[in-house]
Amino acid sequence: MSLGCKCDSGLSNTGRPNCVTIQSVTSKIILVPLLDSTGAKNSVDLTTTLNATLFTDLTNQADATKRWFPLPQFENVELAKADSTFEEAPSGRKVFIKQGKRSFAGQLWNETPQLLGSIQNNRCVDFGVYIVDVNGNLVGSKIGTKLYPIPVDNESFEAKLMFATDSTTQKIMVGFDFYRLFDESTMWLLTPSDTSDSFDFNNLEGLLDIVLTKTASTSTTMSLTSELNYGTAKTPIKVLGLNNFTMKNKATQVSITVSNVAISYASYTLTFASQSPGTEVVVSVSKPGYIGELTTTI
Repeated sequence: MSLGCKCDSGLSNTGRPNCVTIQSVTSKIILVPLLDSTGAKNSVDLTTTLNATLFTDLTNQADATKRWFPLPQFENVELAKADSTFEEAPSGRKVFIKQGKRSFAGQLWNETPQLLGSIQNNRCVDFGVYIVDVNGNLVGSKIGTKLYPIPVDNESFEAKLMFATDSTTQKIMVGFDFYRLFDESTMWLLTPSDTSDSFDFNNLEGLLDIVLTKTASTSTTMSLTSELNYGTAKTPIKVLGLNNFTMKNKATQVSITVSNVAISYASYTLTFASQSPGTEVVVSVSKPGYIGELTTTI
């Protein structure tokens, strides 16, 4: 990755057209694992049809290693660049040592400790970010015909809760550094007009985690309740309208057919092929905007 020298070509041309599209103020960031479970780099293939369905499917991707994780809209975003490091001789001669790091800092207003917990977990994964600006543009790192997430120094990632005061609301402060060798000249943007349906990337939302709890089970049935990690300590928000349940044997990874789902408000009773008592199973459920999983025994 080049960071300022092309030794075989002399100076670079510096002309520019009259009309250029530039990034505006940052409104959102989208967290994306750098690699999926196969070791392939996550990216947007610019040769494919780009539309709302493609990008919404990425936020609902069943494989978390390929999923996009948009954060809510930010306020007071700063993308400061530290000074580069030089060595200076007594004669006044300076030699470039390294570029200064680029840092992100922003505030999520009216947010909760539950969201804080979800964000804090991201330090454990090598990830990058796509930047979304107030005009709905998506910014990433273009290499060839693919747009990759901008790599982040995940050890620098921090999220912290700021309590409300007499004059300020409760908020989450998010900060991190970009990977120190990232070449910012590779940054390109996708505009809504680059998509077939003028998609505004500010419309992307992250998934909500469904917390499944087993209340009873037999060899052929299992009763579950569904809640979110939001609400009050006594009264979490219930999740209604679920019917897309799947089940598999955890040890063998063999699917177990769910033949019926009986619904009573936020309680669900699954009927499935008979299983031996003590069998460990994984129950999964999803619907647009939601995903949940429970490992339990029959």
